[in-house]
Amino acid sequence: MKVCLKDVAEMAGVSMMSVSRAVHNKPGVSRKVRRKILEVAEEIGYVPNRMSMQPVVSRSTMTIGVVLPYLEHTIFPTMLCGIEEILSYNGYRIFLCCTYNNSVKEFHDISALLERNVDGLIWSPATLKESSRSAQVIMKQQCPMVFMDRLLPGIDADSVIVDDYVGAYSAVMHLIEQGCKKIAHITSDVESWVSSERTRGYEQALIDNKMKVFRQLIMKEGTDVDAGACGMEKLLNIGRKVDAVFCLNDPVAIGACKTLQQEKIEVPGEIAVFGFSDILETQIAAVPISTVFQDASGLGRQSALTLLSRIGNPNSGLPPKQQVLSTHLVLRSSTNKNSNHY
Repeated sequence: MKVCLKDVAEMAGVSMMSVSRAVHNKPGVSRKVRRKILEVAEEIGYVPNRMSMQPVVSRSTMTIGVVLPYLEHTIFPTMLCGIEEILSYNGYRIFLCCTYNNSVKEFHDISALLERNVDGLIWSPATLKESSRSAQVIMKQQCPMVFMDRLLPGIDADSVIVDDYVGAYSAVMHLIEQGCKKIAHITSDVESWVSSERTRGYEQALIDNKMKVFRQLIMKEGTDVDAGACGMEKLLNIGRKVDAVFCLNDPVAIGACKTLQQEKIEVPGEIAVFGFSDILETQIAAVPISTVFQDASGLGRQSALTLLSRIGNPNSGLPPKQQVLSTHLVLRSSTNKNSNHY
């Protein structure tokens, strides 16, 4: 059952009025009692309902919380457009939160959305480990939820993702087929489902081709252009010459190409570059960048449809459903060592 104010009162050994005053930061309770109440509330996953302070006109707020790790220079804005298309058509409005891959901010953002009694959540968790705390609160509050693009293993909830492992594996296989022998990998400094699966695909492609996985060729830098530029600089300075780099995403690939251009290193002649996501910038780069296509708009639309289905059938008893969208390679000049053509 959903954790309620009465549960906190019983566990803390105080009145419901005292709990209400403590969680809403109202006077009338001592500092010691307030601290105890808040500790109990956090322990059992209680979230105060701000809507309870307003006149009740409907059980549904017709609002959905969307929690994303970042927005700038990524595919998440396209996902968001897909979400909004479906939800708006069905009369819902969105509360958007951006966590910047910070699990502490993520926890407070999700708590704030639950306080506002959103009808459901679409969430791309920041990290594999630290985000589990937020997931437990959501589950205890019995708020319908769909994981989008990223998962939290062990948490039973609907999800819509792409096959990150196969996409990464296929990209590295292409680099090997192009004759690349020393393939590096620039990934995030925060472990998420996406970074973990893409690194797993990278490593397995090397192993299957009897190529050694060199840990010093895996740069854990970040998810943006600056991270790609920094990671590429480090790879150029470690003394072990690389001839290709598979990047976590397209912004990282763009940053890697930026460094190579500054160092006057030919792409793909000396070093081939492969991204992931297929954002517009990869098409119009000075050297168009090979990438793995993922249907960002489709991820958003399907996540919204899945959440609406769960909201509309809360007592269906159906188990959580994992939907995996396929990917495919988009091959461009940055990896074609046999030709300079697009």
